[in-house]
Amino acid sequence: MKSGTRFLGIDDASHEKYSDSETFLVGVAYRGTELIEDIRKTKIEVDGGDATEKVIELYNATVASTIGCILLDGISFAGLNIVDIEKISEETGIPVVAVTKNEPDREKFYEALQIVGNEEGFWSMEDPEELELEDGKVYLQFAGISREGAKEAVEKSIIHGQVPECIRVADMIGRIL
Repeated sequence: MKSGTRFLGIDDASHEKYSDSETFLVGVAYRGTELIEDIRKTKIEVDGGDATEKVIELYNATVASTIGCILLDGISFAGLNIVDIEKISEETGIPVVAVTKNEPDREKFYEALQIVGNEEGFWSMEDPEELELEDGKVYLQFAGISREGAKEAVEKSIIHGQVPECIRVADMIGRIL
């Protein structure tokens, strides 16, 4: 991945677990780690089934033709609204990398998905892969890109720490919505 690659970082806004039916999904388009080029938001269902569609919607609303990789804060938004990274990569034609700092407990995650009825297709997803960074470990799931390419995308999008800058900014914006 070349220097100055444009990344679209996506994270969700907070929500009240038992009272909110929607929250926001925030997308921040970044050129490398230097320049924010676009910020977008859309509504997403809490524990719903529209995360994949909403990520694609954010991609299409940004400077889409220049985005080199979509970086997601995990595979679950707005509670247990799961993204299909394979479908996103296929429909956009670009790589998708989901990054999380916490090692996922797949059994507990599946049990929670069953409660809200979103477990379909869960076991067909690849297990997250551990990646050792200078400041600690992260776990990746990726589509449309090799493991080495996903590692390079994450490393090139971090200023310091373990979180890609575009995701970090999307998270900060989400906190104020």
